[in-house]
Amino acid sequence: MNFLTKTLGSLTGTSIPYTFGSVIQPSHLESPSSTSLWKIHDATSDKDSRPVTIFEFDLRNPGNSRYVPLVQNAIKKHRALALLPGVLSIVETIESEKTIYLITEHALPLSHLILEYPNELKLLGVFQLTLGLNFINIEGSCVHGNPRLENVFVTDSREWKIGGFEFTINYKDSSNDYLTLYSNYTSLTSSKGLIVPPEFESSGSDFFKGLGKGIKGTKFDSYLFGLTVYQIMTNKPLNVAEVMRSGSIRGLVINKLVAPSVGLRITIEQFMSNGEKSYFATKEIHAYSKFSQLNLLSLDQKLEVYKALVSGNTPTEFLEMKVMPEIANTFNTTTSNENNIQTTLIYLMYLIHSECEGESKYFGMFFKPLYFKSFLLADRAVRTIILKILPNIIDKISKHEVQDKIYPNLVSGFADTDITVRTETLLSISYIMDKITDRQLNNDLLRYLAKLQADQNPLLRANTVICLTRISAKMQSTTRIGVLVTALGKALRDPDYVTRLCAVRGFESSIDYFTPEICCSKVLSALSPALLDSSSVIRNEAEKVFELYMKKIRDASAKLHRTEEDTHILDDVSNLTNLLNSLSLENLGHNLMDSISNLHTTSNTPYSESRTNGNALNLANKLTSKDNLIDEDFDLDDDIDGWGFDDDNGESKGNTANGFGSVSKPAEASKPFSINEKKTTRSSTKVDEPKKTSLVLGKKKPAAKLNLTVDPTDDDDGWGDGW
Repeated sequence: MNFLTKTLGSLTGTSIPYTFGSVIQPSHLESPSSTSLWKIHDATSDKDSRPVTIFEFDLRNPGNSRYVPLVQNAIKKHRALALLPGVLSIVETIESEKTIYLITEHALPLSHLILEYPNELKLLGVFQLTLGLNFINIEGSCVHGNPRLENVFVTDSREWKIGGFEFTINYKDSSNDYLTLYSNYTSLTSSKGLIVPPEFESSGSDFFKGLGKGIKGTKFDSYLFGLTVYQIMTNKPLNVAEVMRSGSIRGLVINKLVAPSVGLRITIEQFMSNGEKSYFATKEIHAYSKFSQLNLLSLDQKLEVYKALVSGNTPTEFLEMKVMPEIANTFNTTTSNENNIQTTLIYLMYLIHSECEGESKYFGMFFKPLYFKSFLLADRAVRTIILKILPNIIDKISKHEVQDKIYPNLVSGFADTDITVRTETLLSISYIMDKITDRQLNNDLLRYLAKLQADQNPLLRANTVICLTRISAKMQSTTRIGVLVTALGKALRDPDYVTRLCAVRGFESSIDYFTPEICCSKVLSALSPALLDSSSVIRNEAEKVFELYMKKIRDASAKLHRTEEDTHILDDVSNLTNLLNSLSLENLGHNLMDSISNLHTTSNTPYSESRTNGNALNLANKLTSKDNLIDEDFDLDDDIDGWGFDDDNGESKGNTANGFGSVSKPAEASKPFSINEKKTTRSSTKVDEPKKTSLVLGKKKPAAKLNLTVDPTDDDDGWGDGW
């Protein structure tokens, strides 16, 4: 498309290094409503793609031949005055036999935008026009001659600037150029119904060599400028009588600008001077007037100018294109955060960005470098402010920038001794977790969170649990379960009730991450301590969460099918139940009694009426060796059954009336078996007579006492219950 445009431009004689866009405004010959000698185009430079505005004057049109001197004067005077504040900047001019081009910075006529301009911004625009026109009159020593609404342009930075220098004359020049220029003034203005100053109606161009000679000629501009200000502030068509009756509008003394008498009419310089203490005495206008002199201001004065512009009624485009670069330059030249200067500059940059709508190239050009550089500064106030604004700008920062320029420096805040920095660092994690790498999240970040869980500040520990719950969705599945169960379980033992409550709710929000098997084996045991928490609120929450996990387990259990193995298991359980019942103490006692009752004895017994011992026989005298209940290898002192009984305290001496003597095999004439005999090798006490071992029926042997006292230090399972 550009190639076609350039080709057509070459064929039609418009071969210039610019790509033409739409027509902003036609010339007066092309449109009856237009008062401009130029055809104005929206265009783009082919060199650097910079947007520009092209003013085109067609020399081939016979209707333009009489206005050639005006166009040539416009280019000459515009070049001479282009460096003054408030004047539309010139890029270049191109002249040929067919066309004259005036290329300026990109701008639009104010007449196209005035209806949508908010009233609070109009006052600043009027000040900019007053400032520019005053520079033209005083420093430029010129009378503009045509300061009408059609010659006011709005740049991309929303500054109001003056163009249209066709009738501009230098009142110090004695060449009488005004005679040639203003010879067409009446015909041009009358054909378009334009209002001219009353002195020009009566005297014509002779005014400039009479009452308007020298600097008094600037009152010609005052009259036309007063009408322009009235149009801007009211959005009404011009009516001289109504303008003169209006007095002042929003404090602007327009009636003094449009006074019919040249002697009573004030100049632009006087209008500006009067406004410095009244209608122009606003903080944004005061700051704007100093903005062009920033290089002459101190650091504190620059800061005051920035604050006034950002907080005042200043166009957002001006803040982006003009103020933001200056703030970035000031920040880069500042070496310390003394008096929070760097902190304030960062916040002002953020405020400018927050007022912008949509994408802005100036955000990447000026704000991002300053923001990334701020993470390298070892100042807590700077770190706090950049972390606070991070949630609002994270969407405009790429993943690569977060991973390389933000995260490596951000995590250093976890080790800061200031609680505010640690807290803000932790809170910022939830905003960048979608843009950091898996390694940064699953390795580095989890280590920092594990340390924060042991922080002394209870609020930080609670926020750590919340942060861990939020980032759990981004964790690797292989580590998520272990991390969550361990961290949330530890949080349930925290002395702070807020942290414990966060842990319970963390279990609730993480239920989808755990399988039913994990719920049974790990989660329930970790969650169950909360059921007996000291706080009733936490207990109630824990019961609800516990029931959610139980429901999940029951639902999974209901889906399991019965197998053939279940039948064998039921049989085994039944047999095991019967076996356990037979091994109960009661059944063992009955079996023992039955065994003793069935022993074969004679009728001669010392205890014939004893029911406790059945036949009540003295087995040591009546039974033969093969019927003896006691075997010589049967050592009662050996605790082979593990119950811990001891016969030392219940031994019998010799043959007693209710006891048994020693029993031995008939084939051997050995000594009676003695318990203490085995211990003689370990005891230094001399035993004169071996003690006899006997079993006495009808007399209960003293049972060994079981020691049920619990040693509180014997806690081998780590639960703290002493078992």
